[in-house]
Amino acid sequence: MPPGTQRCARAVIEYDGTAFAGSQYQPNARTVQGELEEALNRLTGERIRVRFAGRTDAGVHATGQVAAFCLTRRSGDGRVVWSVLQQRLNAALPPDLAVRSLRSAAAGFDPRRDAIARVYRYRIRMAGERRTADRHRTLEIDVPLDVDAMRVAAAALLGERDFGALGSHARGRTVRRVTEVRIVQRGTSIEVRVTANAFLRRMVRSIVALLIEAGRGRLDPDAVDGLLTAGDRALDGRAAPAKGLTLERVIYPKSNGGSASTRGRAGNMATETREQES
Repeated sequence: MPPGTQRCARAVIEYDGTAFAGSQYQPNARTVQGELEEALNRLTGERIRVRFAGRTDAGVHATGQVAAFCLTRRSGDGRVVWSVLQQRLNAALPPDLAVRSLRSAAAGFDPRRDAIARVYRYRIRMAGERRTADRHRTLEIDVPLDVDAMRVAAAALLGERDFGALGSHARGRTVRRVTEVRIVQRGTSIEVRVTANAFLRRMVRSIVALLIEAGRGRLDPDAVDGLLTAGDRALDGRAAPAKGLTLERVIYPKSNGGSASTRGRAGNMATETREQES
């Protein structure tokens, strides 16, 4: 393809994962990628492939998933008005998927490889309280949790180490750097926010399952380090349900469109977490 004929874009998208079989395309299944590509192809008349910053499983939501794609055809003077395409896309997409922002990107932009951190949030409502409007985005449990015990367990998860006990990777590359595990309580609601350079499959939900066990008094918080180094899957591979999990944000270096303050925050999150959870 001759240089300069492509027009590439970077989009921030959000979706309610309840009715999706995941973000990645699957034949004979409804996926985020499938819906987004179908809308793009219908609007542009091209065969467009979308790349994501990360793969989310069935039932997992996103408010800050990053996607990239390129257009190859020229129209008029060759410019693309991204704001117009964003408006048209949102009119064509189903109600549980939306494009929050759309702007030009370099042809070589890779939303997965160029990212330096991802931020996930998991919501829990405890003590038997129910909120009908939040039922698809929150795990509701009938018992109270010891949040202090959860914070002790969370502190043991910080740093760079092998997280194979809490997730899997197709090629066995299970070392990750976790810079934040923050637990915030507001009444009967708990939010767990986890930031890392990358995540294994089911890793965040496995972390939450471990924290809940500590909060219920079924797991000694001081035993977390031993679970990670034992070589077996922690909690026999159990993970918290997908519905409470949201991909909240993907962080890029300043040279790739991130802000200087964003990059600074990513580097300092371990310190911030220790201070807030001490």
